[in-house]
Amino acid sequence: MKSRLLASSVLSVVIIAVSLTLLVTGVTEAAPPRRVSNAAQFVKLMKRGVNSAYVATYEVSNYAFFLRGSITVANLPPRPGTKVPVNVNDYSSDLETSYIYRGKNGHVVQWIQDETRVSACVNGLPPSSNFNLECSRPFQYVPSNGFLEEGVGFVPEYVEQNFDQFNPTFVAKSSSVFSETSQRFGKLQCIRQVQTKAKDPERETTCLNRKGLLVSWTLENPGGSVRVVLTNLSLHPTKRNFITLKEPTRAMILPPF
Repeated sequence: MKSRLLASSVLSVVIIAVSLTLLVTGVTEAAPPRRVSNAAQFVKLMKRGVNSAYVATYEVSNYAFFLRGSITVANLPPRPGTKVPVNVNDYSSDLETSYIYRGKNGHVVQWIQDETRVSACVNGLPPSSNFNLECSRPFQYVPSNGFLEEGVGFVPEYVEQNFDQFNPTFVAKSSSVFSETSQRFGKLQCIRQVQTKAKDPERETTCLNRKGLLVSWTLENPGGSVRVVLTNLSLHPTKRNFITLKEPTRAMILPPF
């Protein structure tokens, strides 16, 4: 899957296992997880999950520029052998993915990417005081920071890239992966990342199901914490997941945050 998000640089880390209690709802994963023994294998499993077919809903708190609310992410993997298209802006992508953020404060954002075209919905477009939901027709993806930032809502990929920023050679030498059990998602693989050489060190905990899909992610630092928890999962996305929430009335929308 083509990268959409820029990962921040991170200092050297130590990888240790984590015991994490998960209170989630959704479908049960009955089969045992793929066995991984180090962080490099953990990354491979996570990438497999990111590139799979799914519709996943996450409860989020202080996640990127989203506040408290939920994000439903849908993804369809490209067919093998499919040629990656390029648009007039020299942007190439074979992605078919979308998300809908519903904030506790009533804020709604939808972002759909169909290869090199995108469409969006949002309520409360500034500087207008109109808080009715508005949606756009598909338009060409422009490789700029504004477009890149919209992809933060693709939760599994964002977390995968955040994890993958750690030097895989280093973490592979000091990793220890433990299994955890979710009441509704079965056996999980969990790992914790700890910054050891930073003025304000961060601690990140990531848990995956047996298919490599993200079940939970927490980030803690002296300034606060970020929490992402899977609450519902389907492995069968449909066309409805890639249609705007209402009939488009605008040519282009780049949701503000």
